[in-house]
Amino acid sequence: MSLFGSNNYEKAGSGVAKNAPKKKPFFAFFELYFRKFWKLLYLNFLTFLFCIPIVTIGPALAGMTKVLRNYVLEKNSFIFHDFWKGFSQNWKKSLPVGLLDILFAVSAMAAIKVYPEMANNAESGGAFYIVLCAISLSFALVVLMMNFYIMPMIVATDLNFTSIVKNSFYLACIALKKNIITLLIVVLISLTIYVLVFLHITFITLIPIWPISFLGFVIMFNSYPQIQKYVIDPYYEDRGEVNPEYGSFSDDDEVLFTDKGGEEAAIESDKSKRKKNKTIS
Repeated sequence: MSLFGSNNYEKAGSGVAKNAPKKKPFFAFFELYFRKFWKLLYLNFLTFLFCIPIVTIGPALAGMTKVLRNYVLEKNSFIFHDFWKGFSQNWKKSLPVGLLDILFAVSAMAAIKVYPEMANNAESGGAFYIVLCAISLSFALVVLMMNFYIMPMIVATDLNFTSIVKNSFYLACIALKKNIITLLIVVLISLTIYVLVFLHITFITLIPIWPISFLGFVIMFNSYPQIQKYVIDPYYEDRGEVNPEYGSFSDDDEVLFTDKGGEEAAIESDKSKRKKNKTIS
């Protein structure tokens, strides 16, 4: 069964077959990334635009996550349509997540700056402030790794907020190796952008067109398979069903034609019902 919660999952859709031959992650990542390169630039600009009112950062990231999930599952995606769908359908859960992330980020930066200064100025007991700084930094890193899973689960499942947070914490621990790799990439790209902007202010123009969607793509590529493995797949296994994400049609497609050569039958007067991929909602 899934880690926490028994809620159904929303529109799992279809994507790459579960047993299909898999390429090395490194090559698969760059092949998919460069195939979607120009679309990701547009997605970055769209996300940046919707993040300008700071309070909408959460829903904007939910919209971006919706599109990136489609890309990772190799499903067709209409960028603005799917972005707006992810934004409008998930704003209730993603709005507080975005605001809490801002609060945690500000708190972590303040701790990193204030505690070392307090340790230097303290006549005695400076080590105590260093310990507080280390605890604050560790907590911030755990929250950051949890964020690799929170937004994808908001977009992909119908789990309640408490279950999403619990699952995210456990996935941050269970998939620690993968999370550390993702974390290093996120830190490296963020520091690179910071250094470039510090060297020359014109590099700030990169932010509206590139790093947001790139980092989101890295996170989704590394994290979503863990969500499938530990949360979504067990749900279907408990029901004796196959996760419909491992299919060949998108969640809005209908099977209109099937090749049944040699099995033709006389046309019946009644219209046959169209068969849709199973979705969970």
